[in-house]
Amino acid sequence: MHEGELMTSDPEIKLRPPNGRRSQRRRAVGVAAAGAVLLSGLSVLPPATAAALPAGGAGLSQSALAGMLPAALPKGPAGVGPINPDNGYPYWYGDSGDAAKGLAPIRLELCVDAAACPVIGVDYDPTQPLTVPGNFPEESFWWSAETEVTMPDGAEALLVMAQEAAFSGAGEVADGQQNAFARLRIRLDDGVPGQQYTFTHPYGVDVLTADDRGRIRFTEDIGCMQQPCSWDEPSEGRIGPFLRWTEEAPDGFIGDPNIQHEVVGSPHDTNFFRVSGPAGPDVQTAETNLFAVQGKIATIEAGVDKPGGLYHSAQTVKIHSSFPEGKIIYTVDGTDPVVNEDGTVTGIEYVPTAGAAVSEVAVDLATPGTNTLKYISIDPATDETTEIYTEVYELDAARPWLEATPDTASPLAGPQLVTLSGNTNNPAVAPEIYYTTDGSTPSFSADGEPLGNTWEYTEPMQIGTSVNLRAVAVDPATGTAGEIRSFPFKVHNLQEVGPTSEEHGFPEWLRDNGWEGQEPVQLDLCLEDPLCPVVEERPDPESPTSFPDNFPGEAFWFASESVVDVGGEEVQLTLASEAAFGADMVRDGDQVAFGRIRVRGDGVFEPGATYKFTHPYGVLELAADVDGNINYTEDLGALNGTGEFSHLLEAKIGPFLRWDEGAPTGYLGDGNTPHAVVGSPYDTNFFKVEQVTEADGEELSDPDVLGQTDEFVVQGKMTNATPPEAPTATAATAGGLFAADQLVALTSTPDTAQIFFTTDGTEPTEDSTLYTEPIAITNEGITTLKFLAINFGIPSEVVTETFTLDKTAPALTGTPEGEMAAGTAVTLAADGNAAIYYTLDGTEPSNASTLYAAPVQLSAGQTLRAVAIDEAGNTSAIGTWTTAAAEENPGEGEENPGDGEEIPGEGEEEPGETPGETPGEEPAAAESSNDFTSDGKADLITTDRTGKLWLYVGKNNGGYEPRKQIGWGWTSMTSLISTGDTDGDGKADLVARDTAGKLWHYAGKGTGWFEAKKQIGWGWNIMTSIVGSGDFNGDDKNDLVARDKAGDLWLYAGHGNGWYAPKQKIGWGWNSMTMIVGPGDFNGDGEADLVTRDRAGDLFLYAGDGNSSYAPKRKIGWGGWNSMTMIVGPGDMSGDGKADLVTRDRAGNLYLYVGDGKGRMAPKQKIGWGWNMMNNIL
Repeated sequence: MHEGELMTSDPEIKLRPPNGRRSQRRRAVGVAAAGAVLLSGLSVLPPATAAALPAGGAGLSQSALAGMLPAALPKGPAGVGPINPDNGYPYWYGDSGDAAKGLAPIRLELCVDAAACPVIGVDYDPTQPLTVPGNFPEESFWWSAETEVTMPDGAEALLVMAQEAAFSGAGEVADGQQNAFARLRIRLDDGVPGQQYTFTHPYGVDVLTADDRGRIRFTEDIGCMQQPCSWDEPSEGRIGPFLRWTEEAPDGFIGDPNIQHEVVGSPHDTNFFRVSGPAGPDVQTAETNLFAVQGKIATIEAGVDKPGGLYHSAQTVKIHSSFPEGKIIYTVDGTDPVVNEDGTVTGIEYVPTAGAAVSEVAVDLATPGTNTLKYISIDPATDETTEIYTEVYELDAARPWLEATPDTASPLAGPQLVTLSGNTNNPAVAPEIYYTTDGSTPSFSADGEPLGNTWEYTEPMQIGTSVNLRAVAVDPATGTAGEIRSFPFKVHNLQEVGPTSEEHGFPEWLRDNGWEGQEPVQLDLCLEDPLCPVVEERPDPESPTSFPDNFPGEAFWFASESVVDVGGEEVQLTLASEAAFGADMVRDGDQVAFGRIRVRGDGVFEPGATYKFTHPYGVLELAADVDGNINYTEDLGALNGTGEFSHLLEAKIGPFLRWDEGAPTGYLGDGNTPHAVVGSPYDTNFFKVEQVTEADGEELSDPDVLGQTDEFVVQGKMTNATPPEAPTATAATAGGLFAADQLVALTSTPDTAQIFFTTDGTEPTEDSTLYTEPIAITNEGITTLKFLAINFGIPSEVVTETFTLDKTAPALTGTPEGEMAAGTAVTLAADGNAAIYYTLDGTEPSNASTLYAAPVQLSAGQTLRAVAIDEAGNTSAIGTWTTAAAEENPGEGEENPGDGEEIPGEGEEEPGETPGETPGEEPAAAESSNDFTSDGKADLITTDRTGKLWLYVGKNNGGYEPRKQIGWGWTSMTSLISTGDTDGDGKADLVARDTAGKLWHYAGKGTGWFEAKKQIGWGWNIMTSIVGSGDFNGDDKNDLVARDKAGDLWLYAGHGNGWYAPKQKIGWGWNSMTMIVGPGDFNGDGEADLVTRDRAGDLFLYAGDGNSSYAPKRKIGWGGWNSMTMIVGPGDMSGDGKADLVTRDRAGNLYLYVGDGKGRMAPKQKIGWGWNMMNNIL
């Protein structure tokens, strides 16, 4: 945070001048305040003072303590003193001792200024005056005790006990955030994972289980965790009586935390720390009775509820003693209150009623002008007397006055604009108004310039969270200041907290305020719902939720998460309305609930630099630590474990974020899918990370935006909502025994559900392969296909289909062989259980022919033709036995893509792995051509389910000629790519990948036919998409672009001779794209582009730059594209000279999208139907 800046969680809040700086305008008549609080325009009245309290005090002998304290502490606020106005904490906490054990009651004051009372404070300077906020430790103690032991096996255990003072919310020093609690903390390191350990300590016994790293982390904080509270809440904890040394401690203290010492005080006579475990026959034990103890014995103090200063009207001031039995003596005439030697007093004496909870007296001040109030307090048990406190009150109705609108009498429903206005004695002169929002008093320099967090009011300010606004009006003509007024605004960002559930002790629901045009939303605590995945696991996940035995440690009414990538690392934002427990266990009576804002980035930032985080509920400015980490958490709400949850209304969460469209009925989102949202009260429905200073604190001239997203994962279940029904998933081809490769299409109900599958027998999850096109089953043997559909995070049952491919034809033999004499009987045999069928009339045998059962006798001139057919349907070659040779020609002369020799490749790298860029940052390539017939018109080539290759000659008007078969056996190929001319002969070629991952080049003849295949690569099975991109690097040679399983994108630059250069990484994160297409030059700039579809069904253009890179993605199609099972870029199908797209929908219809040469398309035209029989279209 910069010096002089105000940190707020509300974006664009006008809590300072619009330029973010204090007004530095000088005045002719300055406001003299000399660094103190503003009291008067021309002079400074002395602030309230109190001389140093007497040092020393009684030791710890029982006789000394008995003389210092009453026999029994008052039962009012049980063992807690009144609030010290100097710091907002109780003066002291006390115990009741233990008369049976000879322990006298004891009171301990909050110790922040003694070497024997360590505190925890990042910016705390003990040499400077204490102020809240300003200079105060983040953690301090009324009492603490600590010890540790080492087990025989080396495990180390730590015990921490304390009556602690800290701050709620984000834990920063802030007025109104003071809290106090009884802490019991147990830690174990290097234990046995999963084993139980027993910890016996002064306040009880705890049996705890080590985690999978052998650690135990148990913390129980019971008390006033957030105001308002009674401050007696820590008495519900286990701490008490306070442990103290067995012998005399330093004067005024019950121990010295720098010295380990034996103690007394345990209510169970366990003044030791013993650890036993793991449970079993070889249990180990370690024990100590030495503790480091701190605690300062309280001495009497006094204070007032209103400090001296400038007031507009008569005041009633309440003087209190820090001890409930303390007497008070005061004067209002300027004389000193004194107890005379004869026991009489000078001044007015107040003696509290015996057993009173507090000693307090009201004093009316009504005389205009200066009123001097002096007071002391006396401890009747010891006659200790405070020194004289002085408060000076200036009552002047003629001073400037101010008001705030709206009124603070009622809570504000969400963020509101607050207006400050005032007057001076001269109606023509408006006052200048200065204010603070952190509870501090407006203060000024000697020249009248605002100091600290004092700001000049210039326009209405937006208040988005409960705040104590303190303000003063100043007459600019005279420098005269008026009364410093406090405006305690309460902001309810939620409308209502529902009734407490009898089942689990949390509110059943929370309701937000809604906004204009949006009715309030009521959310239930979501415990067992598939659309509420953010919930801590129950002890027994397989059993129903029950309280407290099978209940999660954390649950949510609302939860949201967003992630921004900064330099390849994640910065995470968490927003929630959360239910949890005050202790590290599920326990009735410890229920707490709060609104959470958390920002976390580990090792992401420049150490010491300051960063700005804008999110839907505000703005944070945070500095990175020495390791470059930022880990900020703010929890506001009902944290005291009292069963009172209304304080949740003041948390900063609200209204609840929700999807901007498409959410499941009755839900804010599906709890899984990142999505655009609405609901921010500041219209900041995004998460943005900016750097605002250098590491040395120097402010950047312009903030450096490091990352931003508008996508949030959101969960929240509206009252009475029911989750969507689970989807179903089916395979068009059932498992079984097959003789040929299978192409298996999957469908889901509803059809918007995504399908995920595996083919290795493992159970599919949402992290498995996303189904986008029919699945090729090509491996001989058994392939187990498992798949499930997921709709809004709800999975279907896992479906299993087992495919057995037996592609080996059985061998058929006959005896005798060759030509034979008439009347010879031929004996036939086949492998395994294959059946044999035969004919004697010269026709081709099939499974409809005669089933062979016994040797067949041939007559003269007769021909026996037979085949063996196994269970998979594999058919042997036809065997022929004849008395005269008569073989049939088996072939037809089409070009078989399986021909060609194996060439090992020109040293290409196996498609491999290395990290890279996101799909929004770089690469693309040159224009491809589908003119396979050299007639200047784009054609289509397809393969059908039987493996036949077909050519559809284009007509240059979006239509095509009837198909012509140009090959068979193509089921062995898992990918088919149209590359244009890649070997430099001016004719369009094909590239294909087979089941073994080998890459083959088929040189086009320019007639619709192809040369024999040539191997050009291997290891290509790791590629999930291969695209003929055209000339992507500007060297006039066509290239390939491929995506691997990790989502990295690679360019294989063509050599122009049918071969390719080693791969070059051009992107990463491309697994978010379900289809990648090389359409050629789609935007008319002469460079090859890429077109992609994401999981949401949106279509994007990545404009290539002709230099192996591409521009950030541009959306060219909105939703609905998931209905297309295939998208191809054949080039110019319409004949207008511009690249087009061709698609196939689920019904098998074929559509043409005519490109406009600018990256857009005309509405679709239907150009075919029945195309579902095709496995590939290119």
